[in-house]
Order: sequence, then structure tokens, then C-alpha cells
Amino acid sequence: MSKRLQVVFCTDGVYPQLVGGIQKHTRLLVEELARTNELDIVVIHQHHEANVFDPSLKITEVGIKRNKHSSNYLLNEYYYSQQVFQELQNFPDALIYAQGFSVWHNISKIGHRVILNPHGLEFYQALSTKDKLKAIPYQWIFGYLFSKAHRVVSLGGRLTGLLKQHIRNADSKIVVLPNAINLPAQKFERKNYNNTPLKVLFVGRFAANKGINILMDAATQMNKGGYKQELEFHLVGKGPLFEHFTSTVKEPNIIFHGFADDAKLNQLYCECDIFVLPTLFEGMPTVVLEAMSYSLPIIVTDTGATTEMVDQQNGYIIEKSSVKSLKDAISQYFVLNENARQRLSEKSYQRVQENFTWSVVARKHLELFIKLASTNS
Repeated sequence: MSKRLQVVFCTDGVYPQLVGGIQKHTRLLVEELARTNELDIVVIHQHHEANVFDPSLKITEVGIKRNKHSSNYLLNEYYYSQQVFQELQNFPDALIYAQGFSVWHNISKIGHRVILNPHGLEFYQALSTKDKLKAIPYQWIFGYLFSKAHRVVSLGGRLTGLLKQHIRNADSKIVVLPNAINLPAQKFERKNYNNTPLKVLFVGRFAANKGINILMDAATQMNKGGYKQELEFHLVGKGPLFEHFTSTVKEPNIIFHGFADDAKLNQLYCECDIFVLPTLFEGMPTVVLEAMSYSLPIIVTDTGATTEMVDQQNGYIIEKSSVKSLKDAISQYFVLNENARQRLSEKSYQRVQENFTWSVVARKHLELFIKLASTNS
């Protein structure tokens, strides 16, 4: 009987015990892979008090009591990677799937079996001079990790190009594995494609990097241009600019929902007609995939991996920092007939169903693991 392939997932935490994109990615990917029953899965994380996965999934968990020695984030990540490295000594033959900085320490000794996922590459996309200076240490560290890892994961799109600028032998080292979501338990059947007013939905932080200023300028200008009775803008989220806009913008068709729980958010996905995200930089935003899973056409900036999800078949790709480009996209959708709107809507759902569910993306990971194991044996 052949020995089962073992993969050790190294992460700083697992959602919801620790909240964040990497942590949610870890939980959903690991759970989906466990359901295939084709791997021996180990997860190293910092939740030492109790196991976090359902016992029926038969996932081996190694909970580390994390030692924090410094107020410096990067130093603490290095210290944690030292603890992770000690635990990895117990799995000398396993493939290692590393999230973020988790295998930084002694990666030169284990890199030949490491698949490194750096996620959204925010440190290569800083906008201000201050943020660019802050990003330099991250670029140095990840440059080193990229050089030692056996494979580096790209979410796709422009992120692959960013990685290629910083990785030798990039064509053989980079592997594209996109982000994913779970589809709604029951498919939402969108019946009306001619709502008046047209409802435009934004979900994200009220921060400059999410393009909230671009959206507010576009909404204000379109109102002045005669669209006040024709459009409703529904904005979900909070952040540093939330108080500013809620206190200065008093248009009745610009509605600030603040934080929305899952039930409220799902209701808005169902009630609205098109989703907008004029973001300035991204990885592969799951909020876009969630909107697509409710058959919403998408307007999104050409940044990160957004063009993996959206093109002219299911929406509009707009220029970064361009109010005009956003206004043009909304206007173009507004004048479409019902059949054209329905085609965009149906294509959104079809694309996420075929390419960006966890069952599909977990299978791509499994194929990679099997390929690497066979070449290393």
C-alpha cells in the first residue's frame, strides 16, 4: 500500500480564531482539501488552546504557543517562524504550504519542498512615499523567501507580472492558483434587469486605496449631470473616510449602510443591479467573487488579479484613479437593454462557478501537490 502524500500548512492563524484574508484562505482551502480524502494534512498555527477544525475532517493540528519578543511586527513574524521550523522537523518528508512569513527562519534548509503563498503583494503596490518606504523591508524579506522557495503562488493577472520582476527562473517557479469562495447555498435567480432607479453597490473600506474618493466624485458628478432620479448608490463598509463622507454628502440617492452583517450584505447583493470597486491596488478581492456569485455584473479597476475575474463579458475594467472611466462604465451599463444586462449577469455567475469555487481551486492545489511529489520522489 503506497504512503499517502503529506502536506503541512504553515500559517499564523485560522479564521475565525484570527481574522484576515490569509487566515480565511487557510481554513477554506484546508477544509476543501480534507474533504477529498486524498492527502494527509497537517496544519501548524498559533491556536494552542484547542483544535480549530472539525474532527471528522481528520486534520492533524499543531498549535504553537506563540512567543512575542518585540513590538516590531516583522521581528515577531521571524520569531514565530523559528517556532514553526522546530515543528517542521517532525515532518521531514512532507510538502510545505507556507502562508506569508511563516517559514522565514531556515528556509534555505527546507525551501526545496516549500510552496509559498504571499497573497496580494501589497508591499509592491504602495502608493505614497511614506508607504513605499515602509514596504522596503517587506520587499527584501519576500525577495529572499522567493529565492529559496520551490514554488511561489500568484493569484494571477498583474500579480504574476509583479512577481516576475523579482524572481529568477520565474516561469518555472511561479504557479497561478486563484482565490475562491463558496457559492450561496441556493442560487439567486435574478429576474428583473430593468430596475428604476438602477442600484449601484460598493463594498469595502472607506479608505483612499479602495477608490472611495473616486466613487464619491463619480456619484456626485452623475447626480449633477441628470442621473439623480435614475441611480442609487449603496455603500457598505467603514474606515478612516467614513465620517468625512457621511457628514459632507447629503444626497438622498447616496446611501451609507456602514457595517453590514452577512444577512444584510447578501440582501444587498440580491437587491442591487451592478457592483463597483474602483480600487487603486488589490490582490484578488473576494468581494468581487461574492458579487459575481449573486449574478452581479462588475465594474472594477485594472489592478492585481481583477482581470482574471472580469472582462467585457461580465462587466467593465476601468482605469485607475479615473472618475471619467468609472462614470463611463456606469453610463454604458445604464443604457443597455434587458437582454444585454442579463448576459452580463449570467456570465458573472458562470465564471465564478467554473473557476473560483473552493472545490475547483482546491483541486488545482491537489494537482500541484501530486505533481511536485512525483518529481521529488
